[in-house]
This record gives sequence, structure tokens and C-alpha cells, in this order.
Amino acid sequence: MKNILLLTIAILILGCTSDEQNTKATQNKVILLKVDFTTNIFEGGKELTFDEFPSFTISSVYQSPGDFGKINLKYQELDQNIFEGTIVWMGIGERSHPENINSPESFNLNSTPLEMPNLNFFQTVDYSEFQHYPETINYVAIWNAIDNLEVVDEYRNSNPNSQINLFLYTPSVGGGDPEEWDWYVILKN
Repeated sequence: MKNILLLTIAILILGCTSDEQNTKATQNKVILLKVDFTTNIFEGGKELTFDEFPSFTISSVYQSPGDFGKINLKYQELDQNIFEGTIVWMGIGERSHPENINSPESFNLNSTPLEMPNLNFFQTVDYSEFQHYPETINYVAIWNAIDNLEVVDEYRNSNPNSQINLFLYTPSVGGGDPEEWDWYVILKN
């Protein structure tokens, strides 16, 4: 009788663990990966979890920096923040959401980098008529900064037809310094 009871408990525990893993694998997630604008070096990232929803659109709220402005990127369908940061004229703003990001060392690496996707998969995040993107974007350099991350491999495998969203955060404008700017690569699983 004890053996049957122990076997039943073991099955229940293993069953719960399997369900938890399945739930984790199917969670609705978005990852932001920060890449330095001038050096194209990966500087960290943050994975965000949302309620389940079948589509993903990035919307924005932009307040032009007369002196102080801000940019807010949202998961449009859920009206939830993905990114928020201030923009300062003749100064430097800062990211406020996510509040912190994980260091590059906290990301697992693949031994083989992912192949460069077709450029049709890349799109810039439009947020204002005053947005700033360079005339020529070095997609290869940005991709090379993140192509060996396990999380990028997982996201691209789970959603291979999704867009690779690029957002250039320029916390300084006017006399802004491009060395303070960062790309945010935004992927949906």
C-alpha cells in the first residue's frame, strides 16, 4: 500500500513539473536586447512576460523634448509597457522601464552563431515624425552582437516569421552624443 501511495505522489509531482515546463514554454514573452549604437557591443537585456495574446504590435507615446521629453513603447494589444525612457534636450535622459536589465554575462551562449536573417525581417519602430534613425543601418553588425545568444535562437525558432524590431533610443538630442545612444532589438517568442 505504501508503495502505491509513493508511486502516486511521484507521478503527481512529475506531472506538475511537466505542466509547469509546458506553461513556461508557451508563455507570451518579449525580449529587449541592448546593443551599443557606436560599438555594436551587446550590453544586456530583459525578458518581459505578458498575458497570452495571439498578435504583437508595438505602439508608442512620444513627448517631443522641448527641454524634457519621453518615449514609451507599448505592447499595443495589451496596453502594457515594453520600454519607457526620458529624452533631454542638451542633456541625457534615462530608461525607466524596464527598471533594470540583465548583464551580458547572464545570457547563455550557443557555440554556433545564428545565420543572418533576411533583411525583410528587420523593421524600425516608428514612434514620431521627429524620430531619429541613421540613413544607413548596419543590420549585420547589430545582428552579430546577439546572434550567439541562446534566447535569440529560442525566440527565432519558436516564432521564425516574426519581425526583428529595432528601436534606437536617443536619450540626448540637440547637441546629443551618439555614444550615449543604444539600439534595442525587440523580439517576440
